[in-house]
Amino acid sequence: MFRRLLAAGLLVGGVSGCALVSRVGEAAPPPLRLAPDPTLLARASTAVSHRADGTVLVEGRPFFPLGFYHVSWAGGGTPEGRRADLRRLSEAGFNLMVTEPISDRDVAEFAGTLDAAQQQGVYVLSYGLSEATVRQVGRHPAALGFKLADDSNALVRPEEVRRRHAQLKALLPQKLTYISLSVGDGRPETAYFGVADMVGNQSYPVGSDDIAVTYRVMRSAVESARARRSVPIANLQTFAWEGGPLPSATELRNMTYQALMAGVKGVVYYAYRSPEVDLGREPGLWRAAGTLAGEIAQLSPALLDGERQELSGGQAGRPVVVLLRGRGESFLLALNNSRTATQTVSVSLSGVPSGWRVLSGRAALTRRGAQVSGALAPLEVVVYRMR
Repeated sequence: MFRRLLAAGLLVGGVSGCALVSRVGEAAPPPLRLAPDPTLLARASTAVSHRADGTVLVEGRPFFPLGFYHVSWAGGGTPEGRRADLRRLSEAGFNLMVTEPISDRDVAEFAGTLDAAQQQGVYVLSYGLSEATVRQVGRHPAALGFKLADDSNALVRPEEVRRRHAQLKALLPQKLTYISLSVGDGRPETAYFGVADMVGNQSYPVGSDDIAVTYRVMRSAVESARARRSVPIANLQTFAWEGGPLPSATELRNMTYQALMAGVKGVVYYAYRSPEVDLGREPGLWRAAGTLAGEIAQLSPALLDGERQELSGGQAGRPVVVLLRGRGESFLLALNNSRTATQTVSVSLSGVPSGWRVLSGRAALTRRGAQVSGALAPLEVVVYRMR
């Protein structure tokens, strides 16, 4: 079906809204949002790979995966409901859904789900499909790749992940493999990096842990991924532990920026739909996620191709402060990882920027020459754009 849609000219109308044009020699302006993805809308096939630094490439173009797990069978879910949620993800600026089959009928009609995903400009990572089904649908342009294992470091050995990876790549060398796991303080799980293309590191601290743990475990995952040439993906919390609260908008923003500042190359939230949550019934949290999607789109050129410099690491009551140097512009990100205490920012830049303005958050920081200072309220995040 995707070839018929392309030939009919039905998949190209949304490209100009995301693929902005720049003059030769200038840095392209950041996209307004990451979905619908212009490459997916325009092509009858997609080859997906990744760089040694962990950046995903779609047809050679740097790509920041941003999306949700979608446990589509939860709560009596249907394939039709999943297709409606693909549209909602795209409209909010999310370019990825991680999903699994609902029923035998759903497996038989999974190509239709991928057709619907392509129409929305959203890629799919699927899990639990048979080898025969993977052979049938694996070359679909909306297939970013396939998930090999969940909770890997608890349920399967690295050697088994490597075997599954080799089996999938023999069938579909142009698609990526993905696993999820949980890195802990002092437990880097390095053996699980390098045996699949992408590694999703879970951090679900709301209701169970100190929220500041997210930066530490994501830094560990990023370092292991870089050493083993894998793609580090943050799996972040949008659900409630049993008897606990959902993350607030403030907590979601704080966790997300901790992961971005740690250097991850993609974010997949758990979950849009699962046995624990349905974001279709949580309008406040869904609005907060959509706001973050727009901010991440603005930052995406620097996240994908920029240089990261940590100015403050968040230890001993200090904030996390990171400088992202991109082509043509840079960003200063500052974050308070405490729920209760104000934190003081005092950092020095390597040079004096020509521009300084708030991209998101309040104007909490001031700059005098190369010196940046100010105070951040508990869990506050601010982002400044510099030139």
